Formats: sequence, C-alpha cells, structure tokens
Amino acid sequence: MPVKMKKAKMVIGPSGKPVQARCWIQANFQKRECIKFIANTKDEHRCCCGLSKTFHCGSVTPPQRPISEDEVWLPGKHTIPSATDAYGTIEFQGGPHPSKAQYVRLAYDTRPELILQLFTREWNLELPKLLITVQGGKANFELQSKLKKVLRKGLLKAAKTTGAWVFTGGTNTGVTRQVGDALLMERSQRSGRVVSIGIAPWGIVENNHELIGHNRDVPYHSISSPRSKLAVLNNRHAYFLLVDNGTAGKYGAEIVLRRKLEKYISIQKLHPCTHCSTPVVCLVIEGGTNTIRAVLEYVTDTPPVPIVVCDGSGRAADLLAFTHKYASDDSEEQTVLESMKEYLLTTIERTFEVGPEQAERLYYELLQCTRKKNLITVFRITDRGESGQELDQTILTALFKSQQLSPSEQLSLALTWNRVDIARSEIFIYGQEWPTGALDEAMMQALEHDRIDFVKLLLENGVSMRKFLTIPRLEELYNTVRF
Repeated sequence: MPVKMKKAKMVIGPSGKPVQARCWIQANFQKRECIKFIANTKDEHRCCCGLSKTFHCGSVTPPQRPISEDEVWLPGKHTIPSATDAYGTIEFQGGPHPSKAQYVRLAYDTRPELILQLFTREWNLELPKLLITVQGGKANFELQSKLKKVLRKGLLKAAKTTGAWVFTGGTNTGVTRQVGDALLMERSQRSGRVVSIGIAPWGIVENNHELIGHNRDVPYHSISSPRSKLAVLNNRHAYFLLVDNGTAGKYGAEIVLRRKLEKYISIQKLHPCTHCSTPVVCLVIEGGTNTIRAVLEYVTDTPPVPIVVCDGSGRAADLLAFTHKYASDDSEEQTVLESMKEYLLTTIERTFEVGPEQAERLYYELLQCTRKKNLITVFRITDRGESGQELDQTILTALFKSQQLSPSEQLSLALTWNRVDIARSEIFIYGQEWPTGALDEAMMQALEHDRIDFVKLLLENGVSMRKFLTIPRLEELYNTVRF
C-alpha cells in the first residue's frame, strides 16, 4: 500500500514570498562554527572557543587574511554562519509525566523579529500579555520549604491567569530548576501548559550532537553526568532557543539575544483597542554576581524593566533586598548605605567568595541599583509563612508602580489579564478620579472580551447601563467578531 506524503504547509517568509514550513527554519536561522584556532592560555591544545584542535582541522576553510598571534577570539570575527542543522521536537524520557518541547539552534545575532515569527507562525503561540523573565543563579541551591511553596504557587498563578510567557535559562540547574518545579504543578491541570521558554547556550548543552537533524523527534534524558561541566535541558519547559556563538562549554552566548528579544516583545501592542504594549517584569531568585549586573542593566535601560526580588532566596536576591531596605527614597542621598559600606563589603566577599577589588565593584553596582528604588519591589514572607500580598499580585502591582501608568491604562491591563482582584485592590481605590468616558471604554472592553466580573465591578463603581448602551454601542457590540 503506498505511503501518503503529508503536504507541506505554506507560510510567508521575510521576503514576502511563500515558503514551505519545513524549510522556513533552515532558511531563516543559522548556526555558528569557529574557523580559526587561537590557543587558550590555560591549554594550548584547546581553542579560545572551547573546542580542541581536532575540531578545527579541515572542517572549514581558514580565512585568507593574516591574523596576529595575540588577537583576541571574537565570535563575530572568528566564526562563520551556515543554515541551522538542529531543530524539531524533544521527547523527554524517564519522568512520571512524559512531555515534549520544541527546540531550535540559532545564531547569537539572530534578529528578534524572526524569533517572534518562529513563536507565532511555526510554533502557533499567541503573543504574550505579560513577559516574566526569571534571573538567578546557575548553580544548584535549596530554598526554604515555605518560600519554595509560595514561589511555586505565585509564579504559576501569575503566568496562567495573565497569559504570560516565562523566560528562563533553560537548563536543569539553579533557578531554572526551581522554576521547572513550579511548572510541574500545572501538569495535572487541563487548562493548558504555561508558555515556558528556555534560552540556553548551545555549547553548554550536554550531548547536543543528539539534537542535530532537521525537524526531528529526539528522545532526551534530563539526567546529567555528575562530573560533567555541561548541563541538560529542564524537562518542564515547552520551548527552547539554543543560542550558538561558536563556543563550547561556555555561558554567555544567550545574554544579548535574550535581552534583545525581551525588548522587542515589550514594544508589541497588547491588542488594537489599547495603547499599552506588552509589559515585562524581571523576577530575581537567589543569583550570583551576574544577577546583580543584570538587575542594574534592567533598571537603567530605556524603558526600564521593573524588578521583583524574592528576599530569603539567597545570595544576590538577599543583598538586593537588604540594600533596598536601607536605601533612601532620594536617589542622590545614600548616606545610610554608605555608613554600612564596610559591613556590605565583607558580606559581598563572603557571599560570592571574591576579593576586595571585585567586592568594591559589586558594592558600587548595588548602590546604583538602589538609585532606582521605585523600580525594585521586594517580596517577603512573614514568620507565619505567608506574605501580606501573594507573589502574583506583587508581580502585577510592581508593573503599575514602576511604569507610572494612568488609572485608565492600569484598568486596561487588568482587563487584558482578566484580574479583577488587582482592579479592586489597586485601581478602584478611595478618591480615584476618572477622566470622562474612561469607565465607558473599560465597559466596552469588558463586554467585548466576556469579562463578566469586570462588568459587575464597573456597575458597582458608577457606570450606568442606561446611559452606556447607546444605539451606536449596541450596533458595535452586535457586530463584534467572535473567534
């Protein structure tokens, strides 16, 4: 009996012409390979890219220009791009809850608009209504049981109720492993998986050669060798971007690409009837020296990204929470922190196991972070094991506080997220004044999107249906297209 071949789906490529879906990824995404052996100072038989001489011999034609012996290895100069050779579906093995994840190997300088097309066109994702980017340590650590429970529940609720995407480092280590444990909780629920996206360096993925192939279904075990310096992917993520800059066994390839993608997503409009673009918030759990640097970059960026710090999770998070507590609200006046400088320097040296010079730099970075105190929210749990506010509420209200949104913009966001509890506690507060027509616009949005709880809330707060339901509005509601 003849085998029926599946007809390839047609999609529109960057040139505007239709291309076959199975070829679109190869046509738009690339890998990177080192083309010049530059000996590592610690091991002359290994290149600065992390690979040995064997992997350089005869694999690629060397460049035709002379290279000085003391030249610094750079991915933009010493690697060449070619069509990606690794994408498809990972089938995680061995766990009680079998799962699959989409993956692609892509170059570190891939344009963010192409990545967003990958998500929406190839992987059929809806654009997020919120982006939660998680930062923290790569090394494994343990959380207090109470904090772990609160974090898991809060992060999951924040993502599921708002239609958020969650960005992590993707590997089964450190903070990503903690986030993965939270994602495990939603497997038993039938309302759909959280869109969890791991962005990891291709060169640190253990046995990455097994992922090579075009549109493959790859059996994958999330168990790493105890002696390996590489890492396996976390089996509770649904999507993986494996970022390639030609290096092996090194982190860092993913940092710039991840930040560019976050910024690009942040300028996407939530929907046509609102002026709001996609909000981005950074959640900090534990973390090392790079986490402090990342926080500084977020709060000093344009536009800045608000930070939620989980106090009690360890290292960088605890230091950020401590300095935030004693920082003055006046960004130019930090006398309290400066009087504690010696204590902080000693704590930094002990926490990160660094010398005085690096501790001084980290102290200065912490000080710079606190100059943007309004952008940092500290989440703490009390002695009873509960917080005055749940983590998901803290994440959402941190966005309101930091972005200085008008009440109308805040209400539009709360409507988009379908979080009537946030609207009640944070927006409809005593003495709040509303511009003419603002609540009518919100009522229209609530009716169009079937937000029944918001309709009730707006009626409670002064919207008159007799005045609201004019003939033009009734016609507009009647003609609203429902999908």
